[in-house]
Amino acid sequence: MHSSPSRTDFRFSLADRLGIALATALIWLMLVGMAWAATVLLLSGEGAAALALGGAALLFLLLGNIILRDCLMRWRWRMLLGDAQAALLLPPGRLLFGPALAVAETVSFAAIRQIEWREEVTSSLGLTTINRVYGVRLKDGGVILLGEDRPIPKTSSYTKLMRDAADALAKAAGVPVRQLETARGDGGFLTLWGARRPDWPGTHATP
Repeated sequence: MHSSPSRTDFRFSLADRLGIALATALIWLMLVGMAWAATVLLLSGEGAAALALGGAALLFLLLGNIILRDCLMRWRWRMLLGDAQAALLLPPGRLLFGPALAVAETVSFAAIRQIEWREEVTSSLGLTTINRVYGVRLKDGGVILLGEDRPIPKTSSYTKLMRDAADALAKAAGVPVRQLETARGDGGFLTLWGARRPDWPGTHATP
């Protein structure tokens, strides 16, 4: 893992944030259009067609909620490194599978024991995803989960924002980076219902 020592501000790139914002806007505009068309069909007496279109709109609504969650996360996630502490602005939704409570606090480098990461294998509707989740192990035993790097489609590579941020934080705090054993979770239905991430090893964890 390599990170520029001079970099102190970590967040998703402007291109990433604008791209996800555009995708979110497009899918929600499409949903509005589908709802309007279904209403017109219903008022025109085309009940069967309206029902079919309404059902399709509900499926796209689920997808729209996932994309909206990811969009909000990418615009809000940020880590700032100071001389002796790190400001963590970690929104909910930073982990694709399972809940993650928002974190907005300043952590002293002296309070950090080590940086940890692991691969999490999660299945949803027959599809398997392997994400790399990074966490900050505190000396009091707590863990703050920074977020995850996700596989880049059609490649063997991963995104690297979380890796770079975790590496820079470890270097600034003078602590090691430790890889944990691979864990398995359950993605539930489209990550919306029944998703369950495996517990982080160790003592009490801060999601």
